[in-house]
Amino acid sequence: MPINKCQHGVYIPEGESRAPYCQICTPGGPAETRAVVLPRSSSGPLTTADRVMANKRYSNGCPECGSTIYLRVNESGSDANRECADCGANYRVRLTNHQRAVLIGEEAEQ
Repeated sequence: MPINKCQHGVYIPEGESRAPYCQICTPGGPAETRAVVLPRSSSGPLTTADRVMANKRYSNGCPECGSTIYLRVNESGSDANRECADCGANYRVRLTNHQRAVLIGEEAEQ
């Protein structure tokens, strides 16, 4: 059975009439998505599981699986509520100065 694709070559899921991730067929993108946050730089680890560090603890990873990829749930004040993008666990971390500055910048733009 061939894979269903739009005329631009993007996959159309079963039950959909058009490709939700094709920028031409669906200019606004899928309706119900949340931004996934990746590490700030390419040298940042994607997971802290089984990671050995000398005198340092990487505290931004998920306490359940160690993943540093997350979805924003509610980030305000000095703490951040996050949902792990890999296992779905909810947890809190302290925001770094950079993260606080980015949030303030995003609020100022609105």
